[in-house]
Amino acid sequence: MRSSFKNLFLALAAIFFMIPQAVFAMPEIMTLDKIENGMSGVAYTVVDNSGIIQPFNVDIIGLIENGKGSSKMIMAKASGSVVEKTGGILQGMSGSPVYVNGKLVGAVASGLKEMSPYTFFITPIEDMLRLWELPDEKANIIKNVIEVPDEKKSDEEKKSDEEKKSDEEKKSDEEKSDEEKTSDVEEKSALFFSGFDSSGLSFLKKEMKPLGFRNFFALSSAGNNNTVKYDATLEPGAPVGVAVVCGDFVVGATGTVTAVDNKKILAFGHPFSHGGNVNFFMTDSSVVGSISGENGNGVKIAKVGNIIGRINQDREAGIAGILGKFPSTVPISVTVKDSASNTEETYNSIIAYNETLIPKLGASIAYTALSKTADSLAESTVTVDFGIKTNVVSGGTLSRQNMFYNATDVGQVAIIELLQALNLVCSNTTEESNIYGIDVTMTMETERKTASLISAVPDKPKVKPGETVNLTVTLQPYRKPNETVVIPYTVPLTRKEGPMTLDIHGGALVQVAQNNSAAGIITPSKNTPAKNYEEKIKTLLNSGRNNQLVVEPGASLETKSEKELKKEIARAKKVQDKLAKSGQKAPAPKESKVDTGYIIDNVIQVVINVDKV
Repeated sequence: MRSSFKNLFLALAAIFFMIPQAVFAMPEIMTLDKIENGMSGVAYTVVDNSGIIQPFNVDIIGLIENGKGSSKMIMAKASGSVVEKTGGILQGMSGSPVYVNGKLVGAVASGLKEMSPYTFFITPIEDMLRLWELPDEKANIIKNVIEVPDEKKSDEEKKSDEEKKSDEEKKSDEEKSDEEKTSDVEEKSALFFSGFDSSGLSFLKKEMKPLGFRNFFALSSAGNNNTVKYDATLEPGAPVGVAVVCGDFVVGATGTVTAVDNKKILAFGHPFSHGGNVNFFMTDSSVVGSISGENGNGVKIAKVGNIIGRINQDREAGIAGILGKFPSTVPISVTVKDSASNTEETYNSIIAYNETLIPKLGASIAYTALSKTADSLAESTVTVDFGIKTNVVSGGTLSRQNMFYNATDVGQVAIIELLQALNLVCSNTTEESNIYGIDVTMTMETERKTASLISAVPDKPKVKPGETVNLTVTLQPYRKPNETVVIPYTVPLTRKEGPMTLDIHGGALVQVAQNNSAAGIITPSKNTPAKNYEEKIKTLLNSGRNNQLVVEPGASLETKSEKELKKEIARAKKVQDKLAKSGQKAPAPKESKVDTGYIIDNVIQVVINVDKV
């Protein structure tokens, strides 16, 4: 009996000393050239809500080579009560550290689906350690960073901050690089979501799948409301999270910590998004439980918790990050007002600054906020008013308001312009744009607020080039009495005498012709050059809205030949000279757009007579 207790004590002591202790520094490692078939070891992970890091046995089967340019993997088999209880290696165990003879070999990376759920691959630790050596250019781009209070910083950190600031001031914008290498790989993390209803989750899945994510799990209790822990610690074998959105909405994944060296961590043993040098939230995590699945498709369910640091590398070998350092963020606030239920809700989240993800996540959050508050897919009209705080426009805010209607699920169309605007801001080819925040207000009405145009009557029988004619337009709102709206139109100086056809329509139906001068003179061009970034922004801001009436010439000026356009310019100059001699000045054209309370759903035409000057 005494001998049995002695053996048990020695076995427990061996396990205890193989786990990195208290101050977590890198343990001794075992490189690939030292690994032999038949070696036995132990791995550590958390599989239930006890939070206890538990061991399971590992037997090395052999090394796998995937050809030139690919890293070697270690093939192994798991055994023991822990994996028997879970039914094998699960998603979420990725990153679990594997030790042989007390030396760190690598991380659990993936199981063999469609085969034995107990057979798996290990990512060698030497491949993971390289993540700590890679450049972190994203750290040099400071936007809305979660600041660490001075009282939480060590003297070394304060000194480092001062040196970093000094170095950044010396660097020019041209010297800074923000290259992000992305690719699509099969082995990616399962995404966990919180705050999304079924409609919002379907929308988000559609947006995220092109990035390579295939497995999605909703977990309503995962929200962390932006809680930040400045002095958190992690240990090998513990759960850890990576998130791209935190707050009232959460999008992220969980896995296991492989190694810790002071504040540096390695985890997962495979990519999260394979984004290269990234800017994501590192979170703590707590395991809810494990679900066994057929053909190795089981999963360890864990919560994405408090923000504790920044994930800065997302590579083939795993993820790496720094505790107590935090990513640049984009705060987003969405307010939804539902007139039918007389309710108003505001949702707040922060998005990790990533130009690929910001448009997708921003639109998904806005869509879900509307879906959750309205709780209806019936026909509705929504007025959307958004402002994107950014340095790409003078004044600092790209603002846009529009009205949308749809017979079912109006949110699908209501977020189109927000998605378009965010994509546009994030597509600057000259430099990375700053986005300091996104504010969205959506007002929803169950009433169908559409109208058809019935007629348009000019206020004068004839109008001269440069003069303005006022058109009285009759609208027929859906199931309401007719209404009238007056809209002005200034005849271009280039217009010769005779009948002129005007199109009257809603702002979203037809692109309004763009003139390059107040006099309405169109400059001829053989080739239409691509719009630069600033022009694209202006086009979005100046484009007609669904609830606007717009008047423009019925025949597109772009279809005219260069010779015809030159004649029109000559004619316009002749008119200007004639007016100047008589002491007159060509009046500036009035904007041919008028707001209405309805979404215009058709086009009508009216003919005016252009007289001589």
